[in-house]
Amino acid sequence: MIKKLFLGSLLLGTVLSAEPKMEYQISLVGMNMDYREYDSSGDILDSEKSNYSDIAGAEINYRYFLNSNSNINVNILAIAGESNYVGSYIGSGLGYGSVESTTNNIVKDISIGYNAKNNINRNFAFLGGVGFGYRYWQRELSSTQIEEYTWFSARINVGLEFFYKNFTSSLIAEYQYGINPEMSATGFDDSFDLSSANIVKLSLPIRYKINRNFDITCAYVFEYQKIEESNVLYDSTATGYVEPDSTAYNQYIKVGMVFKY
Repeated sequence: MIKKLFLGSLLLGTVLSAEPKMEYQISLVGMNMDYREYDSSGDILDSEKSNYSDIAGAEINYRYFLNSNSNINVNILAIAGESNYVGSYIGSGLGYGSVESTTNNIVKDISIGYNAKNNINRNFAFLGGVGFGYRYWQRELSSTQIEEYTWFSARINVGLEFFYKNFTSSLIAEYQYGINPEMSATGFDDSFDLSSANIVKLSLPIRYKINRNFDITCAYVFEYQKIEESNVLYDSTATGYVEPDSTAYNQYIKVGMVFKY
C-alpha cells in the first residue's frame, strides 16, 4: 500500500512539473499606419496615416510544442479602423493634397509555421522558423470606391532570444514573399495583378512568467511593406488604370496574456 502511494505521488509530481505542451496567446493590438502610393516618376500620389488607437483589434496565437526547443504555431490577426487619406481625385489634375478624407480599413493576417531555437548558453538562444500565410487588406475610401488587396506568402524568420529568471525578450526579423498578389476594385470585373507584395518585419516581444500556466506579454513590431505596380485594366469607357507602386511603414503595439497547458 505504501509503495502504491509512493508511486502515485511520484507520477502526480512528474505530471505537475512537466513542461506545458501547448499555449494560447491573446493580445490587444493597435496599428500606426504610414502608407503611400507613387507615380512612375516617384512622386507621391496619395497617403494614408493613422495612430495606434485609430486602427485596433486582436491577435490570437496557438503553439503546440514538439519538444522544449521547437513548436508548430498558428497566428490570426484581425484589426479595423480609420486612417486619414490625403491625395486627389483621379483625373482632376489638382495634385497631391487637394483632397483629404477618411478611409475605413480592415486588415487580416493568418499564418501557420514551424519555429525552433538553439540554446547558446543559459541566457541566450538563436531562433529560426519557416511558415506560410495569407494577407487581406480592405480600403474603403468611399461607399463607391472599395479596394481589396490579397495574397499568400512564404515566410522565414531568424532571431535572438534573451532570458533571465522570469523575463524573456527577443529580436526577430521576418521576410514575407508574396505569392500571386492582386487587388480588386469597385468598377472593375477583373483584379489587378500586382508585380509583387513583400513584407519585412522586425519584432521585439517581451514576456514575463507569472506562474507555470500564465504569462503576460507585450511587443513592438515594425513592418515595411512594398507593393509594385500592376498590369493595366480598362473600365467601361476603355480608360486604362494601374495600381501604382506603394510603400507602407506600419508599427504595432501588442499587449496580451499567455495561457499554458
